[in-house]
Amino acid sequence: MNNYKLPASFSFLLIALMGLFLTSATQAKHRDDVVVMKNGDKLTGEIKSLRNGELRFKASYMAESVRLDWARVERLESKDEYQIFLTSGQIFSDSLKLVPSSENGSENFVIGENNKEIRVRQIEVVRIAPFEKKFFTQLEGSIDFGFSYTSGNDQYDTQLVATTTYRTRNNSFTARIDSLFSGQTEGSSSVRNQFSFDYRRQITPKWYAGGLFDFLRSDQQSLDHRLTLGGLVGRNIKQTETTKYSVFGGLAVSREKYSSVTGQPLRTNVDALAGLDLTRFRFNTTEISSRFILFPSLTTPGRMRMQATSDMRIKIAKDLYWGFHIYENFDSKPPVRADRNDLGLSTSIGWKF
Repeated sequence: MNNYKLPASFSFLLIALMGLFLTSATQAKHRDDVVVMKNGDKLTGEIKSLRNGELRFKASYMAESVRLDWARVERLESKDEYQIFLTSGQIFSDSLKLVPSSENGSENFVIGENNKEIRVRQIEVVRIAPFEKKFFTQLEGSIDFGFSYTSGNDQYDTQLVATTTYRTRNNSFTARIDSLFSGQTEGSSSVRNQFSFDYRRQITPKWYAGGLFDFLRSDQQSLDHRLTLGGLVGRNIKQTETTKYSVFGGLAVSREKYSSVTGQPLRTNVDALAGLDLTRFRFNTTEISSRFILFPSLTTPGRMRMQATSDMRIKIAKDLYWGFHIYENFDSKPPVRADRNDLGLSTSIGWKF
């Protein structure tokens, strides 16, 4: 049996990210927020967040937060300030209030107070995030683990997918780990490790700029490692309570080494990049998030690389879900004799926070 040990740097990143998932903290905050549903139900407690059409709310008598359908909320009151994100791309940091639509027509969501208030429609509000002083309380993300075993040939597969995002008013930082190990008790093994980090800064309500870093190791493609660093500019095309997608483009530099050639020097490549991010979600049921990036080479004419990932999550109970994951890495002209394509599909149990 071949033994594989993760690189020290990759292990450190994995441990650090796991620490983010497992760390929790509390923050002093008003707990007399009021939510009234359209069926008349009234709750008093604390607004946790709004995202993906779900208003998270916790009363003092609740063991855990509940998820409320944002479209069915009739009235909302709070004494705290929040970060408020609109479908237009505008971001506000202010107080908020939701009044019954019959009182003020369709613009029933109030941002700010007195002479500085702004009114928008409830469906235009896609995210609400409370101000938190502690770093860990501002994280959101998910962690998935999958395992399979076949007794006939002693084949086993494990996969870990973990993602976390930290947001400020105009900035977002997202880290993702995707690690796959496949092997046999008395046979060979195959490893695929990928770590990616994205930074986005909102320049205008529609436009953003940022950068990306990606580390990839793939035994399937005889790739010992590839490090990619790039800058990009993007535009939000659509953002609603159920759909969000954007396009982006830029330039990237990569350094790669293939394990199939002993003593091969590192190769440096300059690529253009063009990509698409897409997220779809339905209240209390499913969520689909996909990313597709093309890297046309500027240093090797005719070479085209492609990276694609897609995750579908189906809710099981509370924050637990059943996950389906697809990844693909394609290289039209690898510099050595190696597989051009690395494609995988897996299932897992996951937890979202």
